[in-house]
Amino acid sequence: MKPNIIQFLTYSATSSSMIFIPLFAEEFGASDFEIGIIGGVYGFTMFFSSYVFGRMSDVYGRKMFLLIGLFACAVSFPLQALAFSPLALCMARGFVGFSLGIYPAALVTYVYESKRRLGRFTGFGSLGWAVGNFAAGIIAVYWEIFMLGSVFFTAAFLIALKMDVPKTRLKVSFFPANVIKKNFSVYLSFFLRHTGAQAVWIIFPLYILSLGASKFWVGALYFINTFTQFLVMQKIDRFKSHDLVVTGLVLSAFTFLSFTLAPNFYWLIPTQILLGFSWSCIYVGSLKFVMEKNIEKATSSGLLNSTTSLSAIIGPITGGALSLCYGYKSTMYFASVLTVAGLMVFYFLSILGKRFQRFP
Repeated sequence: MKPNIIQFLTYSATSSSMIFIPLFAEEFGASDFEIGIIGGVYGFTMFFSSYVFGRMSDVYGRKMFLLIGLFACAVSFPLQALAFSPLALCMARGFVGFSLGIYPAALVTYVYESKRRLGRFTGFGSLGWAVGNFAAGIIAVYWEIFMLGSVFFTAAFLIALKMDVPKTRLKVSFFPANVIKKNFSVYLSFFLRHTGAQAVWIIFPLYILSLGASKFWVGALYFINTFTQFLVMQKIDRFKSHDLVVTGLVLSAFTFLSFTLAPNFYWLIPTQILLGFSWSCIYVGSLKFVMEKNIEKATSSGLLNSTTSLSAIIGPITGGALSLCYGYKSTMYFASVLTVAGLMVFYFLSILGKRFQRFP
């Protein structure tokens, strides 16, 4: 139960601060493009950190990096409240992104190797995301939200101190080409889908407000999405990873397109439910895919996190530029097209992979 509580606390902290970052930046006078840059810096530091510390968790053991990461997050989150300009906020988000990339690979690998239900574990993350979003909508005071995140990470750190994590050590090269090759289909499709998604998310709170919503409804709509994930993730462990990934990609493409049809923010209620279902499928399916196929589990899951983070570099910058030039809906069309491309990549690379396996 301890890993699930840690997952819940850390996701609550992360989501509660992330949801209002675009609004926080806008109050400093940041343009849509500058908001995208802030998101891109956050994604870059997380990309680097996830790659490096995922591998190091396999090489040097899990618990050390679990503790270092949680402690670093507890320290970095309050620093966001000290931001006084777009540049200061960008630097603070960069530190947060680096800290957030340190511990996840170690934690998810511990869960999988302990024979715990991966879907249930990830579901608690979604529940935390839902609670964090809802809490942010109620609090709606930036410095209080950031301090709450620090408290949650501190609590997670104290719980992790008491966890008995086996000392598993593997030999993994600094550039694990074999791991990348083995999982390339899921890494690339996940990257394409999530790049489109990140392009949308960087302006999505602003889009919701433009449809007539209050800050409370911004938090409530995010809550609907993530609470749906919590419910769905409890039930999908039994399905094949390949089928989950395909289902998630198909539903994601449809969901992004449906955002553009919203006449008001109430329309987004059913689409947020559909979004929660689609993300549950692709995320749990992708995690299962890399865990089932690799001995270097922390490295492979760390690379999946790096893929997510790489998309968080390109997506926000692209989304900021698109929304500045063509409006908010252009990011949603972009996301839908990229997700369809991801579906085609995953489908055809999977077929080719199966054909090559037939030959000695």
